[in-house]
Amino acid sequence: MCRISISFNKTADADDNQLLFFSVTVPSVEGEFLKLTRTSRLSMGAYLCIASNGVRPSVSKRIMLNVLFAPMILIPSQLIGANLGEDVTLVCNLESYPRSVTYWVITGGIVIITNNKYKVIIEPSDSPSSYKVKLKLLIRDLRPQDFGSYTCVAKNSLGETEGTISLYGE
Repeated sequence: MCRISISFNKTADADDNQLLFFSVTVPSVEGEFLKLTRTSRLSMGAYLCIASNGVRPSVSKRIMLNVLFAPMILIPSQLIGANLGEDVTLVCNLESYPRSVTYWVITGGIVIITNNKYKVIIEPSDSPSSYKVKLKLLIRDLRPQDFGSYTCVAKNSLGETEGTISLYGE
C-alpha cells in the first residue's frame, strides 16, 4: 500500500504587507482536496499543491486562483493643496478582476488624455495576483483653472465605480 500526503498552501503576495484594513493568513491544508468557501479577492493568488510519499523528490504544482469582482477604489488623499506653477500628482488605488478600463474625468465630464498639461499613469502592482493598479494623474504647471474636482473611473464587466479628488490652491 502506498501512502501519499498532499498539502496545499497559499503563497503570500509581495504587497500583502501594504494592506491597511485587513490581513491575510496563509494556511497549509493536508488532504487530497482543497475546498475554498466564501472566497473573496483576498483569496486570489498562487496556491501550491505538494504531493509526497516519503520518497524524494516531492512533486508540486502551482495553481492560480482568480476571483471575479467589480472595481473598488481607495483614495489616499481626497483633498490636495498645491501652489500655482507646481506640478502635482493625484492618485487612485484600484482593485478589480478582470482588470478595469480606467480613466480620469475633470469637472464638466471631460475625459483627460495625456498631453502637455496632463499625464495619465497606470502602475500595475508587483503582486503576482495583479488585481491592484495605481491610477495617477500628473498635472503640470498648475494654473487657477486647474483647481477643482478630478474623478478617477474604473469599469469592468462586473461593475463601475469612481472616486473624486479635490485640488485647491494654497
